[in-house]
Amino acid sequence: MKNLRAHKRRLLSTSFAIFFGVAFLAGTMMLSDTIGKTFDDLFADVYRDTDAVVRSSSVVEGEFGSDDIRGRIPASLVDEVKDVDGVAEAEGGTQGYAQIVGTNGDVVGNPGMGPPTFGGRWSEIDELNPFNLVEGEPPAADDEVVIDRRSADKGDISVGDRIQVLTKDGPIEVTVVGIAKFGDADSPGGASFTLFTEEAAERYIGEPGMVDSISVLGESGVSQAELRDRIADALSGEDVEVLTGKQITEETQDDIADALSFFTIFLTVFAVVALVVSVFSIYNTFSIIVAQRTRDMALLRAVGASRRQVLGSVIGESAVLGLTASLLGVLGGVAIVYVLKAMLDAFGVDLPAGGLVLKASTVVVSLVVGFVVTVVAAVGPAVRASRVPPLAALRDVAIDRGGSSRLRLVLGVIVVLLGVAATFSALAGGGSNALFAAGGGVLLVLIGTIVLGPVVARPLSRLIGAPLSRFRGVTGHLAQENSARSPRRTANTAAALLVGVGVVGFFTVLSASIKHSIETIIDRSVTGDFVVDSGTFGGMGGLSPALAEDLNRLPEIDAASGVRYGEADLAGGNEFITAVDPQTFSQIVDTKVTEGSLEDLGDDGLAVFSDTAKEENLAMGDEVTVRFAQTGEQSFRVVAIFDRNDLTGDYIMSTDAFAANVPDQFDSQVYVTLASGVSMEEGRAAIESVADAYPQARVQDQEEFKDSQAAQINQLLGLVYAMLAFAIIIALMGIANTLSLSIHERTRELGLLRAVGMTRSQMRSSVRWESVIIAVFGTLGGLVIAVFFSWAAVSAADEEALTFTFPLGSLLILVVLAALAGVLAGLRPASRAAKLDVLRAIATE
Repeated sequence: MKNLRAHKRRLLSTSFAIFFGVAFLAGTMMLSDTIGKTFDDLFADVYRDTDAVVRSSSVVEGEFGSDDIRGRIPASLVDEVKDVDGVAEAEGGTQGYAQIVGTNGDVVGNPGMGPPTFGGRWSEIDELNPFNLVEGEPPAADDEVVIDRRSADKGDISVGDRIQVLTKDGPIEVTVVGIAKFGDADSPGGASFTLFTEEAAERYIGEPGMVDSISVLGESGVSQAELRDRIADALSGEDVEVLTGKQITEETQDDIADALSFFTIFLTVFAVVALVVSVFSIYNTFSIIVAQRTRDMALLRAVGASRRQVLGSVIGESAVLGLTASLLGVLGGVAIVYVLKAMLDAFGVDLPAGGLVLKASTVVVSLVVGFVVTVVAAVGPAVRASRVPPLAALRDVAIDRGGSSRLRLVLGVIVVLLGVAATFSALAGGGSNALFAAGGGVLLVLIGTIVLGPVVARPLSRLIGAPLSRFRGVTGHLAQENSARSPRRTANTAAALLVGVGVVGFFTVLSASIKHSIETIIDRSVTGDFVVDSGTFGGMGGLSPALAEDLNRLPEIDAASGVRYGEADLAGGNEFITAVDPQTFSQIVDTKVTEGSLEDLGDDGLAVFSDTAKEENLAMGDEVTVRFAQTGEQSFRVVAIFDRNDLTGDYIMSTDAFAANVPDQFDSQVYVTLASGVSMEEGRAAIESVADAYPQARVQDQEEFKDSQAAQINQLLGLVYAMLAFAIIIALMGIANTLSLSIHERTRELGLLRAVGMTRSQMRSSVRWESVIIAVFGTLGGLVIAVFFSWAAVSAADEEALTFTFPLGSLLILVVLAALAGVLAGLRPASRAAKLDVLRAIATE
C-alpha cells in the first residue's frame, strides 16, 4: 500500500489500461442488456392483452435463425375463431414491407442495414392494438395511414401531410391522418410502421382474402391454455397452429435474443481484444517496476523477508490496482454505452432507444475479469521479484539484459513452425471448419511471435532506427540504442500494439480482398450497362417488378431483368433461391451454363450450380422437391446446370414459378442493357425517367455499382476501426507508460547527457524517436500476423468467391500512422525527460 501511495503517477498511468479494457467490456454488456430488455418489454407490451394467436403451421426456417418465413392463412378463419366459445374478440393481422418517403423526398429507414420498415393494419380493437395515437385519428379510407412517431420525426412529417409509401406494388400516395407511439416508445425497436385500413393493408402489404395471423382476446374467466385448446379443436382441419399469448411473447423474445446474439458477439470480440492489449501493458509495467525496485526487494530479502512475502507484496499491489481500476471501469462503461450507440448510429446501425440496464451480473463479470486479468498479468513479474537474491542489493541490476536466451529462441521458433504447419494442414484438409482450424494455427503463430519478440527486438530496433541514426544525428542514434539495449522491454511494450494492429491489419487486408473479388465478379458476370439497385436483399423489400416491365418498354433499352431472392426448403435444408426472367437474364448476366438453358426454366424448371449438382447427385431431368412456406411442397425439374454462381446462388428458377409460390415479389436489383447505338448518357436519362418514380432506386453504371458495393465494405470497415480504436489507445498508453518508467530508470544517465551538452530539445527528440521505433516495431509484427491470417481466411473460403489481395498502400499508411502515434505517445515522457533537474539527476543512484 505504501508503494502504491508513493507512486501515484505510476498507479494512475497503469490503471488506465485496466480502466479502458473493463469499461469497454462493461459497456458492451450494458448495451446488449439494454437492447435485449427494450425488445423484451416491447413485445411483452404488444401481447399484453392477447390471449391467443392463430397462424399458419407451414414455415421455412430462415437462414439467419430468427427470420423464419411463415405462410398466410385465409381471412375467413377470423369469423370461425370469433364463433369459438370463450372468444371475446378476434382480428386478423397483416404485416409486410412498406417504406415511408419523407417530405424531403428521402426514404425513411434502411431495411438493408438497420431495423425493418413495416406496413400493416391499424387494429380497431384497443386491447389488441399496441399503438397509441398521440396525434390525429385512425385511418378511415384506403389512402389514409397512421405512422409511428419516430418515422414522423425522421421524415419531418405532420398530420395532414400527403406522402409516398413504397410497397410491393410500387409507390402509392397517402395522407397521414395520425401519429402513434408503440406503447411508450416512439417506434417498436427503431422499426418504421405504416398502418392502413384492413382492406388497404391486404391490398398493398399482404394479399386480398389472406392474413398473417389472428389475434384473440378471451372472455373473462377463460384461461389462455383453455382458450388455445378450444380454438385448436375448432380449426383442427386447417393448416394452422394456435399459441397462447404467453407462448407467442416468449417465442418472439427468444427470436430477438437469438438475432441479437451476433451483435453481442461482435462487440464482445473487440472488448476481448482491448483486454488482451491491456494484459501486455500491465505485464510490461509491472516488469519494469520490478526491475526498478530490484535493489529495494533485495534489501528486504537481506533483512529477513521471505520469497512469499515479496511475491505477496507485488501480487497485492496488482490486486488493489485491478480492483480499483475495474470499479472505475464499470462506471466508465456507462459512458461507453453512449459512445458505442453514437458510433453505431454514425455508421447506419440504428438501435432502439431505452433506459440503461445495469445488471448485477455485468458488475460482477467486469470486476472479476478486470481483477483476474491484472493479477494474472502481474504474476510473472511477481515471481521474478520473489527470486531476487539478497546480494543484488550490492549491485546495479535495474537494467534489462535479458530476452535473448537460446531457450526462448528455440521455443519461439518451434511454436511458430507448429502454427504454420497447423494452418497449412487445415487449409489442405478443407471442409466447413477449415477457417476455425486455420485460426488456431494463426494463434500459435501469434504466440510464437510474442515469445520471439525479445530475441528479434535488438536487431530489428537497430534496423528500424538506422535511418534515424543517419538523418537525425545523435538524437536518432540514442533512440536507436535505447530501444535496442532493452530488448525485453521493447518487445513487451510493442506486443500490445502488435495485437491491436494485427486485428486492424487483418480486417484491412480481408476487406481489400472482398472488394477486389466483388469487382472481379461484376466484371466477369455482368455484361449489362446499368444496374438499378434497391439497397435491400430478398424479403426485406426492394423494387416493384413493375419497374423492370416499364424499362423493357423503352426504345433505348435492349433488355431489363429484375433479380429476386427468397428462401425455401430444398435438398434437406434451407436454401436461397434466385428468381430471374429467363428471356432477359442471360442477355445481361453470364452464369456460364454448361448444360441445358435458362430459357427452359418455365413454370417448373430449376437451374442448379454445378458443384451443388455433384454434391446432391443431380443431373439434367431429375425431379427436385422444393417446399415453400405458402404453397408447401412443389415439384421442379432440373433443366440447366451452370458454373458461375457469383450473383445467383446455387439455385435459379423463373420469376413466374417464384411468383406462384411466394406472395410478396420484390426485385433487389434490375440489370439493364442498352439498345444498339444508344449512348450511356442517353441510356441513363431514359432509365432515370422511369426510376425517378421509385425513391429507393439508385441508377448506377458498372463502375458506380462496384463503388457502391465497396462503400458498404468500407462502412463496415470504418465501424471495425472505430471499435478497435480503444485497443490501439490502450497500446499507445502502454508505450507512453513504459517510456515514462524508463525515464525514471535512466534518470542519472539522462542527467549526465544534459551535463555534457545535450539540449532539452535534443532530449525530447531522442525520447520521441524511441517511441516511434517501438511503435513501428509492434506495427510491423502486427502486419505480418495480419497478412498471414487474412491469407489463411481467404484461402479457407471458396477460391471462386474470394481472391487474396495485398493492399500495399493501405498497409503503408498503417505504418505511417503508427509512427505518428508513436510520436504522440512519446510526447509526455519526452517532456518529463527534458525537464529533469541536471544536478539532482546526476546524484540519483
